[in-house]
Amino acid sequence: MDESLYWKFLEVERSHWWFVARRQILLALFRHYLPSGGCILDVGCATGYILEAAQQEFDAWGIDPTPTAVKICQDRGLTQVVHGSTEDFSAVADKRFDAVGFFDVIEHVDDDLSALRNAREVLTEHGLVMITVPAHMWLWSEHDVINDHKRRYVKGQLEHLLHDAGFHIEQLTYFNSYLFPSAVLARLARRIIRSVGKADLSMPPPWANRLMTRVFASERRHLVPNGRPRGFPTGLSLLAIARKDEV
Repeated sequence: MDESLYWKFLEVERSHWWFVARRQILLALFRHYLPSGGCILDVGCATGYILEAAQQEFDAWGIDPTPTAVKICQDRGLTQVVHGSTEDFSAVADKRFDAVGFFDVIEHVDDDLSALRNAREVLTEHGLVMITVPAHMWLWSEHDVINDHKRRYVKGQLEHLLHDAGFHIEQLTYFNSYLFPSAVLARLARRIIRSVGKADLSMPPPWANRLMTRVFASERRHLVPNGRPRGFPTGLSLLAIARKDEV
């Protein structure tokens, strides 16, 4: 991925609706699935926006393959961020984590199965892998190209991937669903006008940004289980939470 995108993320993540609402949802899931003070590893942690919040309640670690990302994290006080990748967990090989997160990461790598198997090795006995990925190849756009995505996923594809990697699924659902119809229309419109060279990181007008933040963040009431896990039949993204199988 173009390293300049990290600086763009840093510029918009504290206010852009997608970053803000997604972090709220992930933190709610952490609180539900993990013990208080549990140990989390964020693989491909980028600027550390999720870790920054997670470290207030959990023993939060991060790895990233890009020196720029590691420096940004350490400059903002995230001292438990080190160099590593989906293929190289050596910097944290002596630790065991209650959860390993791949938050919009495995769509960037050639071998997503290997990434999950590698994560399995640093999990506790009943540890979790937590994944978000973009959904539906028919939504492929210039945004995916700029962000160096290899693929977008559907539910069955991610389910098989997790089983093959040695996990059993606790929760698997689409999300970013309330805004799905409007997002599809926007992407189709960009195809028609042949918008080139732009990622979906532009800030909407303040009133629209506030509204989209509230709408997207409200999905956590359905995604965070209260009894039986709930979810959505389709959406812009997929969420999976799976537990390490016993050997």
